[in-house]
Amino acid sequence: MRFVKAQTPNGPRIGVVRDDDVVDLAATATALEPYFGDDGEALHGLGEEILANPASEHDFESLQLLKPVEPVAMRDFMIFEEHVLPAWRMQGMERGPDVWYEQPIGYFSNAATIRGPRDAIEIPGGCVNMDFELEVAAVMGRDAVSVTPEQAAGYVAGFVILSDWSARDLQFREMDGRLGPFKGKDFGSSLGPVFVTPDEIESRRQGNGYDLQMTSTVNGRRYGGDRWTSAYWSMEELISYSSWSSRVEAGSIVGSGTCQGGCILELSIRNSQNEYPWLVPGDQVTLSVETMGEIRASVATSAQDVWPGKKVVDFTAMASA
Repeated sequence: MRFVKAQTPNGPRIGVVRDDDVVDLAATATALEPYFGDDGEALHGLGEEILANPASEHDFESLQLLKPVEPVAMRDFMIFEEHVLPAWRMQGMERGPDVWYEQPIGYFSNAATIRGPRDAIEIPGGCVNMDFELEVAAVMGRDAVSVTPEQAAGYVAGFVILSDWSARDLQFREMDGRLGPFKGKDFGSSLGPVFVTPDEIESRRQGNGYDLQMTSTVNGRRYGGDRWTSAYWSMEELISYSSWSSRVEAGSIVGSGTCQGGCILELSIRNSQNEYPWLVPGDQVTLSVETMGEIRASVATSAQDVWPGKKVVDFTAMASA
């Protein structure tokens, strides 16, 4: 099944995307989360019920699309080696650090600032190096506690497109402090529009991902692309690692990290900053994954200035003290 959530005169409604890109909307169902908790049977039943008795039918593009779920937590990883290799090589490395190949590397982000697939994204205060990140995310359908990679597949309710927007200058400055990322990431992510159940794309399973094209464009110009199959780590491995000696709640999302060609930082290293400049207000970013639709976000001017609490430090005096 492919689900969406749309704003209607009666409030949000869940819809099912048919093969002809017509969406059948439910009469009463307003969220997918009440149908989580099993092996997908309840979601499948919801979809069949909507298709059998739709309250209305709409062209996909005519709908006011919302984020399909309201995540309770967000973990994000870095699983596409070709994406990060240029940065490693710029640091004089032929490959990544050993730990990257031994276990998934990720961080927590802010679920409270996740936006919908058509919402604008505001540049955070003080940022001049604004970037997007094209990713996929798994939506957890059940709580996972210390599950193995082999068990983890049964905990996925569906998949969605994720953009982990990044203020690169803020991100790298704070990471000089040997922690983070934090403020370079927590101002906003985008999710949706289409929630795809695992059975919908099972025939496309290949390697550590699915044979689905991922593409990024800015202002109508194609920036980069990749196929999910190029992932070094699988979603099942990410979920297992996240859950080990811990708990990943139903309704959480687990992000893949950026695919090759899925952000300006990588593309500017591979080519040049002039060819791939940082995002500015008014830019239109489109991020797409086959079967999952497109995030279409306009970049907006920051409503805030630089954080006012920053200290002015005399480092020369500190060194001589």
